[in-house]
Amino acid sequence: MDAAVKVKRPKISVEEMKRRRKIIDDGIQSNAIEGARHDCRIDPVLEAFIAGEFDISELVSRAKQALA
Repeated sequence: MDAAVKVKRPKISVEEMKRRRKIIDDGIQSNAIEGARHDCRIDPVLEAFIAGEFDISELVSRAKQALA
């Protein structure tokens, strides 16, 4: 008997992931232009946001937690 294989599907569409990636990339670029350095400790949080694991209302608090 074959075991069922679960395929992990994204919670949001590919188009929404692209939109979120652009938002993040634009923000990082804008901060760099202003002289702010990107801290890679928040990268897992940004990737989770892009993947649809949470919405933008949680982004700042999760990023702050990652930097604490």
